[in-house]
Amino acid sequence: MRIASPLRRRLRIVAAAAGLTLALVAAPGAGLAAEATQQGFVSASGGAFVADGQAFRYGGTNNYYLHYKSNLMVDDVFNDAAAMNLDVIRTWTFLECGGDRPNSSGGCSQGNDLWMQRWSDSANGPEYNTGANGLQKLDYMLAKANETGIKLIMVLTNNWPDFGGMDQYVTWHGLQYHDQFYTDPGIRQNYKDWIATLVNRVNSITGVRYRDDPAIFSWELANEPRCINASLPDSGNCTQQTLIDWAGEMSTYIKSIDPNHMVSVGDEGFLDWGRGDDWPYNGTDGVDHEALTALPNVDFGTFHLYPDHWGRDRQWGTTWIDDHMTAADGYNKPVILEEFGYRDQGARDNTYLTWTDAVRTGGGDGWNFWILTGIQDDGQLYPDYDGFRVVYPSATADVLADAAAAIGGGGS
Repeated sequence: MRIASPLRRRLRIVAAAAGLTLALVAAPGAGLAAEATQQGFVSASGGAFVADGQAFRYGGTNNYYLHYKSNLMVDDVFNDAAAMNLDVIRTWTFLECGGDRPNSSGGCSQGNDLWMQRWSDSANGPEYNTGANGLQKLDYMLAKANETGIKLIMVLTNNWPDFGGMDQYVTWHGLQYHDQFYTDPGIRQNYKDWIATLVNRVNSITGVRYRDDPAIFSWELANEPRCINASLPDSGNCTQQTLIDWAGEMSTYIKSIDPNHMVSVGDEGFLDWGRGDDWPYNGTDGVDHEALTALPNVDFGTFHLYPDHWGRDRQWGTTWIDDHMTAADGYNKPVILEEFGYRDQGARDNTYLTWTDAVRTGGGDGWNFWILTGIQDDGQLYPDYDGFRVVYPSATADVLADAAAAIGGGGS
């Protein structure tokens, strides 16, 4: 008899934790170094996350400004997240400038003095900002994560124009199409160089190399990679296979230089289920969630949920969650609801309770709401730019804190 999906996934969570515990005990000789690297790190095993021999399920959030705002603002977000029982924050690492070449439409958005990488004609490639207004911002973010016990999903670039992202790489090379980010050899090498810079960086505060830091939950290839975006045109030649080939190459590269951390794609979870008139289910814009997640060096699946933007209702959102639990049974890897938001604040709390319950009871492995923000340097709240802001304390924060405690405590 076929076991119902939620029960099957819960059994995998228990089995994964038990299996890792046995491996740690039973393999003190051969493979000891590989096992030792698991201490404090989260890994994927048997369709579930495990950490130090225990099943790891979590509630979390997103925040895009931790890598360029003040220490005070960073501290406030981490402290609020800890107060809300949030174990994982998904955050950006990228902040590109044009440098000796033009800025893209979203490049250098924080000004010429605050950047992570920019083009250097003398180096004939990107140069990296190792100073206080560059990579040291990431150092502080990771140091704070270690201090609070919160782990970070580190996103490596952006599909959208904000903060530079893919379009800045394309602009550096004088190219025309957004999807050339995935195919141009020079861009692919620049992106690998950025990855290597982060993986091999020694934190100026903690002295720990990033690849050895268990505060990093995973590296993520991109925020919402697609063939298209809202800035540069597409070539017309980008397909699902384009993104699959790129994600396969880049996930394999990360694993070759960092065996300690998981890798995720960061896709929105579009399913190629042959529903031609229903765009989230017809492999939209080159995204095939199941094929991307099934790649051998991708450790878990991600999907996003924004009914306000997608012309759907909140009930549809629960079905979207359930369908991704089913998809995860097929690729037998953990899956997280990596971004979700609902603008109707009158219905938001009940909606978030319903959705987080659907993840938890359906056997999902985590969720990250969009977006936890805190105070600014002047003591005022960070503006609600997109209508999804959650602040602590608030009624919505209480709902999410309770939901995080439930999934983190193994509730079913």
